[in-house]
Amino acid sequence: MRRKLWHLWLFIMQKWLIIPIIVGIIAAVALLIPRFSRIPTRADDGSSWDSKWEMLGTVLGVEDPGNGFTLLNNDTALAGNDTFYASWVAGEKRDYINADGKAVDLYPGQIYLLLYGCGDAEQAEEAKKDWMDRERSSYQVREEREETRNGQPYSMLIYDCGSATNPYSRGISAFGLFGNYVVIAELTCTEDYQGDEQALLGSFLDGCHYGSENLKQP
Repeated sequence: MRRKLWHLWLFIMQKWLIIPIIVGIIAAVALLIPRFSRIPTRADDGSSWDSKWEMLGTVLGVEDPGNGFTLLNNDTALAGNDTFYASWVAGEKRDYINADGKAVDLYPGQIYLLLYGCGDAEQAEEAKKDWMDRERSSYQVREEREETRNGQPYSMLIYDCGSATNPYSRGISAFGLFGNYVVIAELTCTEDYQGDEQALLGSFLDGCHYGSENLKQP
């Protein structure tokens, strides 16, 4: 009889110990999930965050750009922690042999968007300067100006970029800062592309939404 009571007591104790452990695990997972998958509740421009926006990290959402552009890819992590990349293309693709001798798809118009994470806001500002200097040395810049799109300021470079190794003839790039991130948007197009690249990139940036509630805290 005592043996049966002992086994019953062990069974009850095991149940009572297992339940708190399971509850603890569930609570821990519930706390961790938002840290990895959370999106802002509202954009800084006042819009409710739309789940249909293309996400880069947890701070940038992009509307469908329209104007004949469709999403080509969205790399969740391009080059390690806190760096994200997406691109959109317009027009009929054609075969092209790049400078490395590889066959690639060439589109008449292409938009690149890079969200480049840095250690802090000061490092991001230095990185933005470096990115702009690189483009100045790579392309023939025709104009530089400052623009604000959907509440976000950008430094703009307008340039010619055609060369023996670059099939695109002209382009425009926008460089912005958002907390510890550099935001780089670039639209390049071939000679026969009929769209107005400056107006198109401006429209694209108007559809970019930022959520500062998910920024790294200093």
